[in-house]
Amino acid sequence: MQIREKDLAARLASFKTPHGKIETPALLPVVNPCFPRELKKFKPQAIMTNAYLTWKNKKEEARDKGIHKLIGFDGPVMTDSGAFQLMQYGGVDITNKEVIEFEKVIGSDIAIPLDIPGIGNKELMKKNLCITIERAKECSELRDDKRLWVGPLQGGTYPNLRKKAAKAISALNFDVFAVGSVVPLMNEYRFAEALDALHACKTVLPLNKPVHFFGAGHPMMFSFAVALGADLFDSAAYSLFAKRGNYLTVSGTLDIKDMEYLPCSCPICQSRKPSELNEHRLAEHNLYVSFEEMKRIREAIHENTLWELLEERSKAHPSLGIAFKNFRKYRKHLESLDMFTKKRFFVTPDARNRPEVYRHENKKITTKKTIDLLPFKRVPIGIAHAYPFGQRVTSKKREEIPKTTDAQKANSLAKYVYGVAFPKADFERGKTGRLRRAYQNGKLLASFRASDGMIIPHAFAKQIHKKSKGARVVIDDEVQEFAREGKTVFAKFVRHCGEEVRAGMDVLVVNSKDELLASGTAVLSAREMIDFCEGPAVRIREKF
Repeated sequence: MQIREKDLAARLASFKTPHGKIETPALLPVVNPCFPRELKKFKPQAIMTNAYLTWKNKKEEARDKGIHKLIGFDGPVMTDSGAFQLMQYGGVDITNKEVIEFEKVIGSDIAIPLDIPGIGNKELMKKNLCITIERAKECSELRDDKRLWVGPLQGGTYPNLRKKAAKAISALNFDVFAVGSVVPLMNEYRFAEALDALHACKTVLPLNKPVHFFGAGHPMMFSFAVALGADLFDSAAYSLFAKRGNYLTVSGTLDIKDMEYLPCSCPICQSRKPSELNEHRLAEHNLYVSFEEMKRIREAIHENTLWELLEERSKAHPSLGIAFKNFRKYRKHLESLDMFTKKRFFVTPDARNRPEVYRHENKKITTKKTIDLLPFKRVPIGIAHAYPFGQRVTSKKREEIPKTTDAQKANSLAKYVYGVAFPKADFERGKTGRLRRAYQNGKLLASFRASDGMIIPHAFAKQIHKKSKGARVVIDDEVQEFAREGKTVFAKFVRHCGEEVRAGMDVLVVNSKDELLASGTAVLSAREMIDFCEGPAVRIREKF
């Protein structure tokens, strides 16, 4: 898996399957037993079907043709094992070994063992989890390398059991992880509990593999799960809801027979009345709104405005509002993966729960010259211009910030970010009057980014290296010459990383002897640099 862009715990990433690449976050429509005509116009990256139902109804044909020809889809196909039917009806007439071997024979691209899903009391969940882990172990012995294998994570509504599942299943080296038993929670609007389960798993799972959020197929939920790190979603909701006459929106579900207008501009709704939408057209609309929401989320990640999208979506339903307030519990996890700097953010009542606030709260402030800036407290005056303090958008009158010299600003920022003092220097301002560069004896010491006020160390990197042990990325000695030449450092060559390193932060690149090789901008956070085996980790800016 390789990350391209990120925001909160969400990532625009990609991973390979035998039938092509999948870019995340991705929605996999559920089809049974064939690829519907209306799906073709959407050109889904991948789809999901049910191996158990295929085995039950079209076993021989699937074995002869393979799942792709049987369905009529030549992209990646993920197959469920029958666990949903087990949860719905209490049992299935297939064994774990049988479904695993069947998924291999029919050529699934992403295959799942037969886990034991469900929501219930803790003792039952412990029992079911033990069976699921044993079946996952059996899968690890029977699996092949021709497809990706999914490790299912059960545990009901008990975070400790979810963490136990994540530890046990991740030790078996699955290619994809899936948080299961979400459907019963979704049906009862228990969104907060569903997200708690996802969060518990994500804090334990390795970060370099995709995470599937099983059954969370309603578009009103997508953005919250993506923000916590879910990469894949499957949706049978577009069809199941259409059968019931339900019209999906990002704000909730409407009954088509009670509607007078169609609040959507998709091709299905554009020139029709509610009474003209039959089941087939309803299913198409439901797909349009689901894929549109996934695109909106991707753009929010690209713009680093995913938090703002969450605030907007949280107003749609009281249960979503409760789920969003729960994000305060997730701040530590989100902060460890969130970007170090962004363009801006809005100050709202929910802004106090942002990862940036948590990050600042855990900073040691030594200066007495501070100012209270909503939603922060005790912000050193010298860094009030830098992200996140100077990029806040608020409806209140802008706070009066005492003036500081360029030297004070540079010194405050250096201490806040790197824990070292900024040396005496000559400073240069840009056309807008903002601090832009610092020189020492005619040599460029550091520059200051216009968009966020952040410090970019040039020669100053040497002084940070001498006076601080932080902001370091340690790489293999075999590739140190590439870093000295200014070439990008890739994640597979990172051997150690300072815990404070975040994506977007300027860091030092050193070898095993702590010799300074280069400085540059981190592409990944500390946890990601250690977990990932592909993709860039640091883009070199200055070589030494």
